[in-house]
Amino acid sequence: MKPTLFVCHGDDGGPRFHPCRRVQEALRAADIEYDKVIAGHGSPIPFLRKGSREDLRKATGTTKLPTLKLPDGTVITNSGAIITWVDEQ
Repeated sequence: MKPTLFVCHGDDGGPRFHPCRRVQEALRAADIEYDKVIAGHGSPIPFLRKGSREDLRKATGTTKLPTLKLPDGTVITNSGAIITWVDEQ
C-alpha cells in the first residue's frame, strides 16, 4: 500500500517554497509512490477559503496541509516532519 498525501489547491504548480510542492518533490526524489488528494481549495487564509476541510479532518484528524497518512494509519503533518520521514526511508 502507498501513503496518501493531502495537499492544497496549489499542488505541484505552486511556488518552489510552497510546502505542498516541496513535500511532493521530496517524495518523488526518494522514489516513494503515493496517492494524492487535493484537500484544500481557495485561499490559505481560513476565512477566505472555499468549502470546508471537514473531509480532511475525518480522514486524518487534522485540517493542516500538507498531511501524509501512512498505510498503518499514522498521520504526519507539517512539511518539515514529512520531509524528515521521507529522508528516513
